[in-house]
Amino acid sequence: MLTPNSTTEERILEAAKKVFHSKGFDGARMQEIADEAGVNKSLVHYYYRNKDNLFKAVFEAAFSTLMAKLNEIFFSDRAFTSKIETFISYYVIFLSQNSYLPLFILNGLYEKPDQLKLLLEKNHLSPNRLMDQIRKQVREELNIDVDPFHIYINILALSIFPVVAKPLIQNIFGFSDEQLQKFYTERTTVVPEFILNALKGYENITGS
Repeated sequence: MLTPNSTTEERILEAAKKVFHSKGFDGARMQEIADEAGVNKSLVHYYYRNKDNLFKAVFEAAFSTLMAKLNEIFFSDRAFTSKIETFISYYVIFLSQNSYLPLFILNGLYEKPDQLKLLLEKNHLSPNRLMDQIRKQVREELNIDVDPFHIYINILALSIFPVVAKPLIQNIFGFSDEQLQKFYTERTTVVPEFILNALKGYENITGS
């Protein structure tokens, strides 16, 4: 959200985020971003030189926000069920508002596989430490021994796919923008319930 005191660079980043979200990388134009920011196109090129650099800056800012929230939630003193509910609720809405993120990450994994690792290190997120934290809490609070990687991948898959599949959902099922947003909001409760019920089922199997 821009304020009257926002710097030119902040205005450009906020405008780029809006345009990339609505048009995607290929559909976005530097002139459109400049118009949205209320600046001359030459200023956009002055700060970022080209669309690739601007997109990278927008992505890294959003990714850093997401990683900070993940750290805040999963390394807090909350109960594990509360962590799952809180993070998924935040994650689903965040991705629906930053739809360029999943595709950028997926494309980056193939083109520059080390880039994501560097971003994780930059944002002080250790995947191994996160897995250890999930495993510890699942054992202590749910009394089950399950590979935490499966839990995390299930969360990612259930949260990311509906965002990546936005064109499919809207074209095949005829969802309007309002219906799609309602669907995303519903998933903030449906997905946590699905994950937690799956874990309870696993607990019953191992406990029998």
